[in-house]
Amino acid sequence: MGQFDYIIVGAGSAGCVLANRLSANPETRVLLIEDGGTNQHPFIKMAGGFVKIMGNPAYFRAYPVAKQPGRRSEMHAYGRGLGGSSAINGTWYLPGMPSDYDNWAAQGLTGWGWDEISRCVAKFEDYRAPGAHAGRGRGGEQQITPSDYAGPVFDALMSAFEQVGMPQVPDITAPGITGVGRSQYTVDRMGQRQSTYEAFVKPVRNRPNLTILNPAAVKRIKFEGGRASGVSCERNGQEEVHNAGEVIISAGVYGSPQLLQLSGIGPGAAVQGLGIGIVHDLPAVGQNFADHQKLGVSFDLRNHPGTNREFIGWRLYRNALRYFLTRSGPLARVGMPLTGLISTEGLTSWPEFQVAAAPFAMRTINEMAENPGSPLTPRPGLTFSGYHLRPRSRGMVTVTSPDFRISPEVDPKMWSDPYDQQKALELFHLFRKLATMPALEQFIGSERMPGAQVTDEALLVEEVRKLTECGLHGTGTCSMGTDPMTSVTDKRCRVHGVEGLRVVDCSIMPTPVSGNTNGPAIAVAERAAELILEDARR
Repeated sequence: MGQFDYIIVGAGSAGCVLANRLSANPETRVLLIEDGGTNQHPFIKMAGGFVKIMGNPAYFRAYPVAKQPGRRSEMHAYGRGLGGSSAINGTWYLPGMPSDYDNWAAQGLTGWGWDEISRCVAKFEDYRAPGAHAGRGRGGEQQITPSDYAGPVFDALMSAFEQVGMPQVPDITAPGITGVGRSQYTVDRMGQRQSTYEAFVKPVRNRPNLTILNPAAVKRIKFEGGRASGVSCERNGQEEVHNAGEVIISAGVYGSPQLLQLSGIGPGAAVQGLGIGIVHDLPAVGQNFADHQKLGVSFDLRNHPGTNREFIGWRLYRNALRYFLTRSGPLARVGMPLTGLISTEGLTSWPEFQVAAAPFAMRTINEMAENPGSPLTPRPGLTFSGYHLRPRSRGMVTVTSPDFRISPEVDPKMWSDPYDQQKALELFHLFRKLATMPALEQFIGSERMPGAQVTDEALLVEEVRKLTECGLHGTGTCSMGTDPMTSVTDKRCRVHGVEGLRVVDCSIMPTPVSGNTNGPAIAVAERAAELILEDARR
């Protein structure tokens, strides 16, 4: 049994930031608990190597997904271990748009507008490439570097994006813009992935007031007199109890509502139905789940070998050797080399589509079904990919067992709002339009799936439904808000109705943000740490 000022449950994108900031005062005792491993595998440090460990339960936590109409069965996977998803993601970095956060403030969440968040972003960023916008951070913990991919297809793609109305911009993270620019990654200047553990915790892990406990799985939050007093966890097959003045849950958009429900905080009837005693009936726990819908369309690539071959056969071994010797080459980066932000609804300062492209392609769903194996296609391809950033459908995360080892069920309720279907079709047609741009004429071949012959809108709906997937950018399941009936946490991240308990991660975001969620998760944790320390001083 240990006694701490703060216990942080989860060493992911948010939890690592909190551990750094809250332990900066040497008189404050902080315990960081993570149920995964150390995440020091070479394929994690090599950004392009994470596909080799994809799905490995040592690094990924799998969640069953309720069957969605017209779609195959699915599982969602988020990162586990030190750094959480920041240790296994695609490293794509965007901090979100000013309107995302100003919209939160307009809902009554004062202190969460862009004026505060932009300051937090500048504090943690370390971006030193040319063309950075005036508000960028330089010297923070989180190193960010731009794509260095170059070649005739890249130039043609940039031109094609311009031809559909996206001007080239020197810094794609600039606030309130639309346009196209080089993608940016949470990869350091030495060519290695920089997870939040590597950025925020590893440099300070020898602080005597910071204790890191892993692997250890938190089973439930302990309460005394309506106040969170600590946690019960399992480590090496033994139960341990640790006490704290305050408990902060940073277990992610699925894990945080799960832990609340297992601890007796959630929809009363559902929790009691599992034989869990009610600590506080809070109907919104696990509700309001939102995720960007992701869509990709591939074409044959002509007059260029593409990049698929760099990850197959002898070239893969050559590139691995190059990476280990020089920290450069195709394996030093992962994902699309350019990022486009576009609005089709006239809100040029708040784009609703994030798009990208690369001379790379995966095998189609049909090809994988006929011949399982490597997802890489041997023939050259070009892929457009993107997200609808402001979905309206809302799903839920529900605990199905009182056993903490059993994952909750996720029901994204994809396209439950018809608006999301409409936006998915818009995104698909945007990709088809990009493929017809003069700049790409010499490189674009046949559309692989569903195929150019499919033009009937009703048929396209079903084909696009198959191609669309959750972006694993989940938010909202422990949403901040002013009404305890429709939200879980207040504007200081405190769980409604109980003392000494907060949630800090993407689950508290009341609405989705514009871009991949790792950067916004760091910003939210940075801001939350300020609020927690303010409350402590009071």
